Amino acid sequence: MSDSEWHGEPHTLIVRSVSPPDGPFDDGELDYDIEHPPSCKQEECGDKEHSYMVWTCDVAETAGDVGLEYSLNYSGTPITEPGTYQIQGWGRKTYCHEYGADEHDGGVAVVGPEASS
Repeated sequence: MSDSEWHGEPHTLIVRSVSPPDGPFDDGELDYDIEHPPSCKQEECGDKEHSYMVWTCDVAETAGDVGLEYSLNYSGTPITEPGTYQIQGWGRKTYCHEYGADEHDGGVAVVGPEASS
């Protein structure tokens, strides 16, 4: 991840339980909560009858799009034990000669244990 750029601030991930992967195409399952830093914003979605708030940061978007379990595994930082972790969004852009265009890659990775208070 040394050639990647970190996006946003670290978030606190509280993992209550871990279900291991069930086969080669499974990423397992985490029972978790994410504590967003004050810099993360929320916006209202839905319609007048059914509105709800969503986080608009990279961490929340990745968790909702591809799943936090997949992204952590893809980033090389799978979580195998319950606990408290610091996670952060990352991304990189590289030129792909085969396609003659930039390729974008990114996800969420563990960047450390819980920050000390």
